Amino acid sequence: MFLRLFFVFFLIGNSNLHAQDDEDVANKITPKNTQELPCETKLKECEADDNNYRLSRYKDLYAIFGSPNTKIQISLKYKLTSLVNLYIGYTQIMFWELGKQSSPFRDINFNPDFFYRIDFPQYTFVKAIDLIMFEHESNGKDGSSSRAWNGSGIKFYTIVKFYNWSFNWDTKFYWFYNLGMDDTNWDLREYSGFWSTRFSFINYYDSDKFIDRVSLYFDFFPGGKYSQHWGKGGQELGIKFRVGWGMFYPSIFFQFYHGYNESLLDYNKDHYSYRLGIAF
Repeated sequence: MFLRLFFVFFLIGNSNLHAQDDEDVANKITPKNTQELPCETKLKECEADDNNYRLSRYKDLYAIFGSPNTKIQISLKYKLTSLVNLYIGYTQIMFWELGKQSSPFRDINFNPDFFYRIDFPQYTFVKAIDLIMFEHESNGKDGSSSRAWNGSGIKFYTIVKFYNWSFNWDTKFYWFYNLGMDDTNWDLREYSGFWSTRFSFINYYDSDKFIDRVSLYFDFFPGGKYSQHWGKGGQELGIKFRVGWGMFYPSIFFQFYHGYNESLLDYNKDHYSYRLGIAF
């Protein structure tokens, strides 16, 4: 099963799928000693070529192993029409108990959304805004283990570039609907708040280096209905080292998490987790 999962990630990583997240939104920075930017650093141009890029990465793609379990995230978005930037996004996070008998999944979080993206083509400080018209998340369980919510939101992507560095600051504001909130997680707002933010720093090296990119990010959100409880939120720290091997660019990825709401099943439990693996 692990080999098949790795093969799926390998195909995704090699299929010219591009993200507008903390790493790829800034890729108009020209690597040293490179005269022409490759396709993977020209998101706008690539997505426009013959509609070949309507399916693309959305959020992070990774498989990481550690404590308390293995965590896998897959995230894609699909552009519905060439007329406007209207997308369907889908993210799935899996918490896999590989060390236990039969290797069960402790929790799987399904997170589709529907959004309209406003781009600022000159890459000004505000790079893009996502108007999230509808978002859903649930874990597919029943009874006391069931978790679900519906909501809407808005997300701002900002960027500052200098030399071969990029600084991104992405902030999301969201609100939950009472309709669609599962009875077993009615107090989710107490552990999620109404906003979250990510700071990320990315350093681009020469394309002929063994490590051609390093990125560091920090996510956090406070808890409480009005985001007033810093002790009930969550913090996530991640660092990636991208290895430049031909046409395949895996990143060595370390992630540390503290707080609540890493998974829906355990949204109201404070915990620590640390994992190491590969990001795409």
